[in-house]
Amino acid sequence: MTTAPKLDANFIKTFAAAALETLRVQCSFEARVGKPFIKGQGEEVESAIAGIIGLTSNVFKGTIAIAFPEKTFLAIMGGMLGESFEVMTPDLEDGAAELMNIVFGCAKKSLSEKGFTVERAVPTVVKGKNVEIRHISTAPILIIPFESPAGGLQIEIVLE
Repeated sequence: MTTAPKLDANFIKTFAAAALETLRVQCSFEARVGKPFIKGQGEEVESAIAGIIGLTSNVFKGTIAIAFPEKTFLAIMGGMLGESFEVMTPDLEDGAAELMNIVFGCAKKSLSEKGFTVERAVPTVVKGKNVEIRHISTAPILIIPFESPAGGLQIEIVLE
């Protein structure tokens, strides 16, 4: 009988590291990770756009999202595309889903080495003033905050 991998701090750190790597390599964007907290128990960013993806595994199901204020998102997209952007456009908005895909792909390799078989759904994008991400779960939502010279961003993870 095999035991299922345990969801622990290393699992969360895998997504934080994947986000940092994605931002650095794909977007020429430096950020640092803050202390994770449960949604509602810490300072969150006021998000204008988020990429969200559903996850399933041999031991859990859930969602993960990467959320940005407009200024931070435009800076990240500028680094990714090698241009400067002043306003969000529909073409740029697709970048939120693409970033979520890249972060997931980066994390998946490490998670596989730890015994997790993780699959994903097609990412979606939500946008608007002070976007609230709706996770389809009643489990607590973990926030991983990031800081950068262009402003904050955050990853939200909820698993059952």
